[in-house]
This record gives sequence, structure tokens and C-alpha cells, in this order.
Amino acid sequence: MFKSMKTALFLTYSSIILIVFATFVLFFYSWSTNQLRGQAMSTLESFGVSIQDQLVQQIEQLNRVSLNVMYSNLVKERFASYMSDRRAPDEIQEENEAPPATSGQAGDGMDSAAQQRIRQNNDAKVLTDALTAIIGPSRLAEQIYLYAFNGRYYGTGFDNREQAYKPEEKPFIEQLRQGPPGKLVSDPNLDLQLSKYYSSEVGKYSISLYRLLYDEYNVPIGAIEVKQYAHRILASAADFESNNPYNGHIYVLNREGRIIYPFDHDSQRSEAFRSLVAPIDGSSDSYRSLPFTDPVTEEKQLLSLHYSASTGWYTILTTSESDLFRPLKRFTFQLFGTAFVLLALGIGLSFYAANKITFPIYRIRRAVRNFSFEHIGSNIIAQQKMKSGFIELDELHDAFQSMSERLKQSLDNLLLAEAQSLQAQLNALQSQMNPHFLYNTLANLQEMAEQQMNGPLIATIEHMSDFLRYITSKERQVPLRDELMNTINYLEVNQIRFGERLTYCVSVPDELLAQTIPKLAVQPLVENCIKFGTSQAPPWRVEIIGTMTDSRWQIEVRDFGSGFEPDKLARLQAKLASLEKESNLPALELNGMGLLNIYLRLNLIYGEHKIFEIRNLPEGGASVRIGGLLHQEG
Repeated sequence: MFKSMKTALFLTYSSIILIVFATFVLFFYSWSTNQLRGQAMSTLESFGVSIQDQLVQQIEQLNRVSLNVMYSNLVKERFASYMSDRRAPDEIQEENEAPPATSGQAGDGMDSAAQQRIRQNNDAKVLTDALTAIIGPSRLAEQIYLYAFNGRYYGTGFDNREQAYKPEEKPFIEQLRQGPPGKLVSDPNLDLQLSKYYSSEVGKYSISLYRLLYDEYNVPIGAIEVKQYAHRILASAADFESNNPYNGHIYVLNREGRIIYPFDHDSQRSEAFRSLVAPIDGSSDSYRSLPFTDPVTEEKQLLSLHYSASTGWYTILTTSESDLFRPLKRFTFQLFGTAFVLLALGIGLSFYAANKITFPIYRIRRAVRNFSFEHIGSNIIAQQKMKSGFIELDELHDAFQSMSERLKQSLDNLLLAEAQSLQAQLNALQSQMNPHFLYNTLANLQEMAEQQMNGPLIATIEHMSDFLRYITSKERQVPLRDELMNTINYLEVNQIRFGERLTYCVSVPDELLAQTIPKLAVQPLVENCIKFGTSQAPPWRVEIIGTMTDSRWQIEVRDFGSGFEPDKLARLQAKLASLEKESNLPALELNGMGLLNIYLRLNLIYGEHKIFEIRNLPEGGASVRIGGLLHQEG
């Protein structure tokens, strides 16, 4: 297209620079945006899980109080006795309308009334003491009310009294009697009674938990109401609202999708949230993350939604994308300005380079045109010299001049290089095996020495000595017996570190112990089990199981942790599938020890007869199985 080499080089270099800069800026912005969005969403999800868990804990505290009341025989007995002596308001009215008793009857009635008052006072005292003990000094609940079905209730906490009530004004009693057994959790309600005992504005609202109270024959005799200030139950939500890294907001919705926190909210936003949670199945916990447009501000937001079946509440966390990406946009504008300056400088340099390179290339081209196969190994071309001012071009010309000698030598060495290629690849893979746990072990040794734990210290040093002697030996393939001994040394060091929290089991047939396998093929698998298994709660267990058939050996290493994450397992299997199609060794990393390293060494030694399987166990945990042909030498 371009007849002038100078023009072609200039335009080519300029286009490359322009494309590289544009691609870099666009990629950087896209990558940074995705990273920020992912990081923000992950943070919101973590906050959402934490807040939901704390809300569940607060409700569970109220539930435990209600259960303690419900299962207290003393409370049931005294409450039934106390309320049996109390009459409903209509019974009192009927008695007032009845004719007065005779003098003899009055005397007996006074004695009976006095005894009744004494019994009531005794029941009330015992009942108050029992309920106060259930509330406890830590104030798991601020108030307990016991409602009898005869229209009276008894309170303990800030409000210590017995009063009459109208059942139609307490709809929760009918809900408890008609609904399935269990608890009811109310929304935050404006509580004029309880707020009298709290001077702050936040003490106006309370949350109640209700459940039925049964007698010893499992017959409902009343209802239990356990109250707590709403701001204490919703403290985690308030903390997030006032202190979070993304200027986010939080909303708590009840089972019907109505916003119950914050107490002051916009009805338009409430309708949007209600339609958002409507499709969610309320039978189990769930969470999801999705983009959302705020109907009030019309801003695009990131939203994290969490639902708890225990409380029936939805927790929604939001953050504005404009607030999230504002620092990134400002940095991107600065990056664009810098990129344009560098682009202009690059174009100028490309023009200078095109002009400078043109003449030496012409001379190299003439030398190439004069080259013929008959000149290989001769000194005819070697007599030509060039001084272009560019070391690289001069070296290129000199390299071409000596090509005939090197080509002949290369042909002679080709077979030798091919023979050594496989061993070089094995050495490259083996050199990656760097036991990074040495630093932790040395720290443990120092700690044991400072604490004068001589027994564990000596045992750890012995195991570490054997381990280091093994990994620094020059053998590339070893008997399985030696590999297992090295692995057990590694496990013993970690067992000293973790104690009874870590256990292991090695089950390998004796006839398999002499089988030659790649060195450091089993220990890294165990190392991965401990590395990822100890991220879960103990106990931790590792099993090594060896089997053999007529033609193959195989070793399975399994743990009982959380297993591979599905997305990581899919990526790893995709990488293994890609390596199956490649004939060359992929680029190695200094820290490339792991499953792929073991897979590549097995592939180099056993080829299509290798065994390499990774999977998650149905009962939990992960399993890696390796193997190859029996008596296969590398």
C-alpha cells in the first residue's frame, strides 16, 4: 500500500501507539469500574449478611425470653392461680348489681376475701420475681406482659401492674390462637407506655414478640408479649446508615414488604421495594444483588437484598453509582490528558525511528538477497561489515553473517536438544515446589522455644529436618513410601501446630509402597487441604487413600471442608482441558506450585495414561485423585 518504507513505518508506529493508548484507557476504565462495582457489591453483601445475622440474634434473644417464660412451670402455675382469682370486668359489674349479702354471709365473705388477697399478693410477688429473673441483669427484654383470656394482663419490667384489656384491641391474641404454633414478631410500634421510661427520641418505638402460654396439659391459658426498644434491635442497621464506606443506605422491610426502618420513609420508594421483594419465597433465607433505580432520586444504584425466614424481615442496602464512581471518573479524565501528551510524544518518536531505521534495513536487505544455500559454513558473507549506529541492527547483520556456521552447529545439536527437552521441563516444574509453610513453622519453633516446650520443639525439628532433606534431594521420581513419609512429616508438623483440631489417615496397600511416582506429588495436595480446610471451623481431617489395579496406581487425597467453590472448580477444569490440547509447556510462574504443576508433571511422565481428577464430595469436602501406569519410569 505504501511504497515508501519511511511512511509505512511512521504510520504503522503511530497507529500502534494510538490503538495501544486507546485500548489501555478503555480497558483500564472498564476494569476499574467492574472492580469497584464488584468490590462494592461484595462489601454490601457482607454488611447485609452481618446486619441480618445481628437482627436475627436480637429477635432470638426475645424468643429465648418468651420460651423461658413458656416453659417455666412456676410462671404458669402462679399466673393461672393469680388470674383465677381475678375476674373479668363484666363479672365485676354483675356482682355489683347483685343484692347485698346477709350479715353472716358478709363475715364469711370478708374472711374469704382476705385469704384471696393474701394468695393474690403471694402469687404476684412470686410471679414478678420469676419474670424479673428471666429478664436478667443484662436486660434481654425491657418488658414482659402475660395476657389471660379473661380480659386481664400482668406486666413485669418498667411497667409492673395488672390491668384489664379488651381482646379486640389486641389482635395478636386472635392471630396466635388461629395461626400455626410459634412466635409472632411485630413491626416497630410507637410505644407511649415504654417510652415514658426513656428520655431519648429513639426510645419512642418498641418491637414485641408474642407466643401462646400453655398450662401443664398443653392447653392455651393466655399469651406472652416480650418487648424491647426498637433502636436496640435495629442498632446494627443504624450503625451502617451512619458509618459505611460507600455512603450507602439501609432499609428493613417486614414480611408484607412495608418499610419498618427507617421510621420516616418515602411511600414511593416503599412501593418500589415492595414489588422487588414480592417474588421472593419466604420459606427460607435468601439474598440477591442487582442494579436498581431509585424512584425518588432517579439515580442508578447497587442494591443488596437479604431475607431471613426466622424474623420474616428483608434487609436492603443501597449505594449510588455516581458516588461510587466519582473518584474513578476524575482519575480517568486526568489519565486521558496524560495519554494525549504521551501520544503526541510517541508519534514524534515514531517519525524519528522510522527515518533512522530505514537506511540500515536497506543494507540488511541487500545482504539477504546475496545469501545462498551454498554459502552455509563459508567465510564469504562474514567479510561484509556494517556500522549503522544501532547496536541492534549491527548485531542483527553480524548474526546473519554467522548464520551459516550456527545453522550447521544447530543441526548437529538438534537431536541432543530434543533429548534433553523433557528433562528440562520436568526440572522447571519441580523447581516451583517451594514449601511456603516453612516461615510459619520457624515462627512456631521460636514460640515453642520461648515457652520451653522441649518435647514438641524436638519433634518439630526432627520432622522439619526430614522434610527439608527430602525436598532438596536431587531425585525426580521416588518410591511412594518416601513420598508418604515426607507427607507424614509435613502432617506431623502441622498437627503439632494445630493439636487435636487436625487429624489424618493414611491407607495405602503395602504392595504399592515400592511404586515409583513423581517426587512432591502427594504432599502439595495435602498442603492445599490444610490451607483451605483450616479456613473453616475445626475439626479438620485429611485422608490419603492408595489403590492399584493390574496396570495402574492411584492416590486420592480428600478433606472434609467446604470443598472447591463452584466457579473456581469450573475455571480449574477449563484450564486442565486447555492444557490437554496444548503440546508445549505453558509459561511458568515462580509461585506456580499447585494442582496444575502436578498435572503437568504427570502429563509429561505418563501422557494419556495419567490419572488426574478433581471434584467435590457429595458429603462435603474436596477430593483430588492422581495416578499413572505401574512401574512407569520418567
